[in-house]
Amino acid sequence: MTKTFAHILVPYNGTTGSENAFRKAISLASSIHAKITVLTCLEERPTFGFFKTKTSKQEFEKECRLVEKQHLKLKKFAKEHDISCDSRIIKNGLASTRILEFAKQHKIDLIITTRTKLSSHIEKQHYHSTVENMFRNSPCPILIL
Repeated sequence: MTKTFAHILVPYNGTTGSENAFRKAISLASSIHAKITVLTCLEERPTFGFFKTKTSKQEFEKECRLVEKQHLKLKKFAKEHDISCDSRIIKNGLASTRILEFAKQHKIDLIITTRTKLSSHIEKQHYHSTVENMFRNSPCPILIL
């Protein structure tokens, strides 16, 4: 008998929603003996205009260290529940594209994420959410909480 969802991906950005997605992944992985990968997309932003400076590089490295600390807490929580958990930080252009590329490259079986609310009708019309972009192009099932 083969596992339906052997590898679960949780895009993680430190919000309450991504925390909830991680906890749901822990619960599911516990019952089906799956592996979890936590993925955070960070963008290296220039501080002054269009140019990357030493300051922008330092800010990016600082942000990476903060995310690594969050990932360590998640891994510890997973270990307490006897779940195999890995984590990655990737530089992104468009988060949804990078998440889907990762899912394809690493043969992810399920993505668990949450939907954030766009505040206005105009935002909904002109700015597609990361979740919506992933949903339209995903190589695997997505569980949206």
